[in-house]
Amino acid sequence: MRLGKLFFSFLLILMLVAIRYFEKQLFDDGLIDFFQYDYLKKNLPDISTFKVIWVNTIRFWINSIISMAILLLLFPQKYLVEFLVIIYGLVFVVVIFLMYYFITHYQAGEYSALFYTRRILIQPILLFVLIPALLYQQRKKKS
Repeated sequence: MRLGKLFFSFLLILMLVAIRYFEKQLFDDGLIDFFQYDYLKKNLPDISTFKVIWVNTIRFWINSIISMAILLLLFPQKYLVEFLVIIYGLVFVVVIFLMYYFITHYQAGEYSALFYTRRILIQPILLFVLIPALLYQQRKKKS
């Protein structure tokens, strides 16, 4: 049973890695190339704000579903499903509105807010925050 959980967790982690590796083929949001090259001195490229928001929304939820599956494999408590949906939903709403604001109010050289807001959407950052938090809670419960 434990070996099966580890195997499926490993497969899910590989899926997250594959999403990152094939991001250009899977998610054409217009900002991938901009943030990979000399973006410090350039203006934001001509992008469709709706397309960027939509593509990053899809990517966020794909990463989130995979991340939630990993967390549920590692911590199989019933209350966790509702908790994770609420946390991921709240983070999404806040960050997507911030991303929209930073895209529509972008000025050359002021890239940090957009860069990091987008990073929260496209990377499974919550997974890396929630694993230690849930481990701590689990150990605290046992003692």
